Amino acid sequence: MKIFIFITLIASVWASYEDAHGSTTYHETQKTVEIPIYKKYAIPIPHPVPVAVPQQIKVPIPQPYQVQVAVPHPVPVEIVKKIEIPVEKPEPYIVEKKVPYVVEKPYAVTIEKHFPVPIPRPYPVHVPVYKHVFHHQSKHHGHGWKH
Repeated sequence: MKIFIFITLIASVWASYEDAHGSTTYHETQKTVEIPIYKKYAIPIPHPVPVAVPQQIKVPIPQPYQVQVAVPHPVPVEIVKKIEIPVEKPEPYIVEKKVPYVVEKPYAVTIEKHFPVPIPRPYPVHVPVYKHVFHHQSKHHGHGWKH
């Protein structure tokens, strides 16, 4: 029984292959194709050739020439230099001088005295604050007091 199922399976696969690919009348043919061959010829192309051109480059060199104003040699150059010189500061000292006139003693002296005057200030007084409790809601919502 197993051999019969196996042969049936091979036959069905072979039949489906023939249906998809046609019958076994496949044949190959050969055809010659000409392939063109290209030959390369070297054609000389003229290129620019660098030619050395003789050139004379003159660099100007400063030369002394006569000026109407006489310039002394060497030329004086002003140099500003800050030099700190220590300066000795004189210290103060007491000089006793004799007074040429007589000072009368006792002499009149005016004394100004300032007395602070106390100003009565208000002092805190305890005031009782009564909070009323309303059991009924007022007609004006959010105000809290009845008008």
